[in-house]
Amino acid sequence: MKSIACRVIDYLAPQFCIYCDQESYRPEAVCEVCRDALLVNDQACPKCALPGTDGRICPNCLKAEPALKTVTAAYEYDPAIAYLMHRWKYLKDRNLSLTAAKMMLNTEIRIKSADIVLATPLHWRRRLRRGFNQSEDLLLSLSRLQPSLQPTPTKVAQLKRRFATKTQAHASRRERLNNLQGAFTVVGDVRGCSIVLIDDVCTTGATGNAMGRALQDAGASEVHLYCLARTPSP
Repeated sequence: MKSIACRVIDYLAPQFCIYCDQESYRPEAVCEVCRDALLVNDQACPKCALPGTDGRICPNCLKAEPALKTVTAAYEYDPAIAYLMHRWKYLKDRNLSLTAAKMMLNTEIRIKSADIVLATPLHWRRRLRRGFNQSEDLLLSLSRLQPSLQPTPTKVAQLKRRFATKTQAHASRRERLNNLQGAFTVVGDVRGCSIVLIDDVCTTGATGNAMGRALQDAGASEVHLYCLARTPSP
C-alpha cells in the first residue's frame, strides 16, 4: 500500500531534479544519473575526511591530533554540492533535507551508534534570520532513514552556541579557529558518553573541532562527525 501511495504521489506531483530539471522518479530532488555524477569522498583522510589523501592521514592531523575522533563526509564539496547547499540554506528549500540525507546514505555511510546524537547548533539570531537549522533538519531526516539515530530518553544533552560568530564562508582556517574559541557550551551530562555530530558541510574542520573540544571538556569519551560534504585543500 505504501508503495502504491508513493507511485500515486509521484504521478500527481512529480519530483524534478535540481540539476537537470528532469523528473527524478524518486522521492528526492536529485535524479539517479546526477547523483551518481557527484564526487564521492572515498579517498579521504580517515581522521578529518580531507579529500584526495588516498586514504592516508593528512599532514594537519599528523601535526596535531584533532578533537574529533573521526570525520566522515559523503561527498567532496564542489560546484554541484555548492548549488544544492545554496538552494537548501539560503533559498530555504527545506525539502532538500531529505534529499541530502538519502544522498549521504547512498554512499554506503552508516552512522555508528552513539549514546547521544547532536546537530551542529546555530546561534539563535542566525536561526531566526534563516528560519531553520539545516543540520537539525538533516539529522531528523537521517533518523527517519536510520532509526538507530533516534534519541533515547535516558541520554539527553544539548550543544549550544554561546555567541554569534562572524560569517565563516570566506574566512581562513586560522580566522575560523580564532572566531570559534569558546563558541560552544554543553548543556546536560555527557560524561563517559560517545557522541555523534551531524553537520551539512565541513570546510576547514574548525567548527567540528570546536564542538569536539567542548564535548571532551565536558567529559565525553569520544566524538565523531558525519556530514554531507568536505571541502578539499585550497
